[in-house]
Amino acid sequence: MFKRRMTILTAAALIGCMAFSACGESKETKESTKTEASADTEKKDEVTVTLYDSDGKTELGKETVAKGETYKPEDPTKDGYTFMGWYVTPDLTRKYDDTKAVDADTSLYAGFVQYKEDTRDFYVLGSGKSAVLKKSNWGAELDDSMKMKKEDDKEANVYTITLDLEAGDQLQFAVDKTWADQRGFGYMTTIEQDGKEYFKNSGALGDANVKKSNIEVQVAGNYTFTLTTYPAADYYDTEDSYYSESKKENFNLNPYDTITFAYNG
Repeated sequence: MFKRRMTILTAAALIGCMAFSACGESKETKESTKTEASADTEKKDEVTVTLYDSDGKTELGKETVAKGETYKPEDPTKDGYTFMGWYVTPDLTRKYDDTKAVDADTSLYAGFVQYKEDTRDFYVLGSGKSAVLKKSNWGAELDDSMKMKKEDDKEANVYTITLDLEAGDQLQFAVDKTWADQRGFGYMTTIEQDGKEYFKNSGALGDANVKKSNIEVQVAGNYTFTLTTYPAADYYDTEDSYYSESKKENFNLNPYDTITFAYNG
């Protein structure tokens, strides 16, 4: 009788171990499982940032970043070139914002440009109530009152112009009345100062690039505009359905040119 009871107890113990698999699990197996689970969790909490040269193909390096945190890569160098910043698109149309959290695997593209003297003249073209733009009538007339002044600088191409403008005026910058080398709203680095917006995007003809959109004045006053150009990086929007070699300067674009402004009151 005693022997039979022992057999029954042993069988029950075995069934218990089968029901709870940890009974026969070694300490090493437990630690291994725990380590693998931790590694998987860490991977989910990290993202990879891949850095490319401006050609969009040459890899400059990779960084592992904690998911949800900001990341600022070091500025790369290249002999004979100036580093213009990191971009999130290979065509260098959108600048990377290193103040925003990185939530997924990301590719960044380094913007480099060589200095080249800009020999072009730029004019303000537009329309509105202000004297200069009313006279311009979208480039129907060009004169020295509309011409930007090129600064005497052997290392940068900087053009400026100071204008009295009225609310509702619309304008852009170009080299002539055919709108060659057009520089519009998409080239502005900002439209506000001290939390106040002074301009807005007034659109463009058809589905033209935002760089060709009109700059519309929202606050009347005296303004100084500064156009900085990098002609060595000019390219042409050959994908535009209206593109032609004879009029290619009308499709001239640039990833680095900028328009800034100062409101003088």
